[in-house]
Amino acid sequence: METVHKRSTGLIHFVEKYRDLTKIPNPNFRIYKIKEQFENIYNILKKEIDEYEINFNIIVVPEMLEVTADEQLIEQVLINLVKNSIHALESVEKGEIKLNAYINNNGKRVMQIYDNGQGIIKEVGEKIFIPFFTTKSSGSGIGLSLSKQIMRLHGGNIKVVSEPFVETCFTLTF
Repeated sequence: METVHKRSTGLIHFVEKYRDLTKIPNPNFRIYKIKEQFENIYNILKKEIDEYEINFNIIVVPEMLEVTADEQLIEQVLINLVKNSIHALESVEKGEIKLNAYINNNGKRVMQIYDNGQGIIKEVGEKIFIPFFTTKSSGSGIGLSLSKQIMRLHGGNIKVVSEPFVETCFTLTF
């Protein structure tokens, strides 16, 4: 009975996580300033950033750069990525997170989240956007998959480049 109970509880948890993954609302597009969003992310996560003594930088060029997107959905993506960076820096001295935004050569808006944490090994980097794949013992494996779906709904993409303990960079392109 105990085995059946554990298995059914696991299945219920799986179904709930799967539902979360499929319930992304349609984006409510509007124009907003990227720097204000970055500053808001910092304020939301300030306690954790300070707790781990992380050096946090925001660079937006031009400073008044705007993007047309669903601010709440993109904020969720950014919070997820910055929280992942914070966790990657837990055992790193002189941890650093940088939020960067600019217009690329194709006229697209780009947001980048850099950290110098433990990074992502190449074999894992190819799998991190797959639903339910996680390297964290307490992770659900839906954060990055959800982020990818949100970026697709915006007609954009998300990618990662990582060199462990040197630099990991998630790039969102709109």
